Amino acid sequence: MTHDRLSRPSRRSLLAWSGAGALTAAGVSAGTGTASAAVRPTPGSALLVPSPRLDLNSASDNWIRQKPTRDTTIIQSFGYDNANGHIYLAQVTQSGLKLPGEPAPVSSADRNRHGDLTITKWDMSGNTLGYMYLRGFGHGMSIGVEPVGSKAYLWTETDGQEVQDPVHPSDPTKVTSRGRRLARFPFVDAQVLDYGSAGLTTYQPVPGTSTYTASVDPVYGRLAIRFRDTDGVMVFQVHDLDLARLGIWSQPLANVREPDITAVPGWPLTTYGRPFLQGYAVVGRYLYLLHGNSYGSTQNIGGQDLVVSPPGVGNTFITSVNLATGALDPAPPSPFKETVNPAHTAAAYSLDYREPEGLGVLVPDPDRPGDFRIGMGFASGVAGARVATVYGKAGLVQPS
Repeated sequence: MTHDRLSRPSRRSLLAWSGAGALTAAGVSAGTGTASAAVRPTPGSALLVPSPRLDLNSASDNWIRQKPTRDTTIIQSFGYDNANGHIYLAQVTQSGLKLPGEPAPVSSADRNRHGDLTITKWDMSGNTLGYMYLRGFGHGMSIGVEPVGSKAYLWTETDGQEVQDPVHPSDPTKVTSRGRRLARFPFVDAQVLDYGSAGLTTYQPVPGTSTYTASVDPVYGRLAIRFRDTDGVMVFQVHDLDLARLGIWSQPLANVREPDITAVPGWPLTTYGRPFLQGYAVVGRYLYLLHGNSYGSTQNIGGQDLVVSPPGVGNTFITSVNLATGALDPAPPSPFKETVNPAHTAAAYSLDYREPEGLGVLVPDPDRPGDFRIGMGFASGVAGARVATVYGKAGLVQPS
C-alpha cells in the first residue's frame, strides 16, 4: 500500500531532531527563543497527518526476561535510547543505602516520601552498564529519553511533593512522592543529582499544575507530558521536542484528558476492577496507555473485596487514543470482541509476581524509524530482590 510521504517519518526525525544541534535545523534560535513558522508546521497540523498505529491485538514477544537493575525495588518506567542502543529504567531507591551527604542509611519509607529515584542504564539485552541517583524527584512513573550524539538526556519529574500512596489510600503511614515540575539532564554514570542542584534545568509547563511526568516520541521528535491541571484533571499534552527544550510550552500539538478505560461500555468491573495507569507512550497521533495491577491485587467493588488481577491472568491492558480527538481509536464496541481497545494482554503471564510498569518506544533500525515497536515493562521477583522484564508488540496498522 502506498502512503503520503508526510505520514512517513524519516531517519532525521529519530536522530537529527533529538539534540541541541536540531535547534538551528528547526528554525529555533537558542539565543532568542523564537521559532520560524515557515520552517516548522503550524502547531496542531502535524498530528492531523495519518501515522501508523500499534495493533493492540498483535502477539507479544519476550525481549528481556527477569534481569536485575541497580536497586532491588520495583521498576516504575523505562525508555529507549534508540540512537545509541541503550535502555534507561527508573525505580524508587532501595532501603538501606547511604548516599553521599547522608548521615546514615535511609529507609524505603523515607525514600518514597522524599522522591528518591534510581536510574539504571542497560544495554539492549538487559545487562547493566551504569546507574544514577536522583534525590527529591518523585515516583518515576514515566521517563523520557532524548539522545544527543553519544549521550542521553533524561526527562523526568522533579521537585517531589509528598502524596498519599494510591495503592493504600486509607493508610496514613503509606506516603509517596510526585513531582511538581519537569527536569531535563544528561545521564552521568554514578552521579547523585539533587533537586535544586546548580545547572539542573527544570520546567513547569502550565502554572499552578503538578504531578508531572514525560515521555519522548523518538519517531516524530516530540515530548509527551502528563500532569494534573488546576481543576484536578489528569491531562496529556504533546509538544515539539525542540520547543520544549527551550521552555516554550504555549504551542501544544495535542491536549487531551486522560480517558477512563473502565467507562468503556461493557467493562467487566467485577472481573478486572479499575486498573492503575502504569505507563504511557506517544508515537505520531497516537497515545498508548498501560494499565494494570500486580497479581492478587484486590479492590473494593460494590462493597466486596474482589481479586481484580488473578494470578496467571492479570488485569493488564494496553489502550490507544487518537490525539486528534481524545477518543479511543479504534473505537471499542465493548471489551473482549474481535476489535479490542483496551486490549487485555497476557504477556509475561508466567511470572510469579507480575506488575506492569512502563511503556517504551523501540526503533530497531534508525534508517526505518516508522517501523517502531512498543515495549511493555513488568516487575517480578520476590520483595527485596525485584527484577525487570520487557515484552513487546511489533504489529502496526498503516494509515489508509
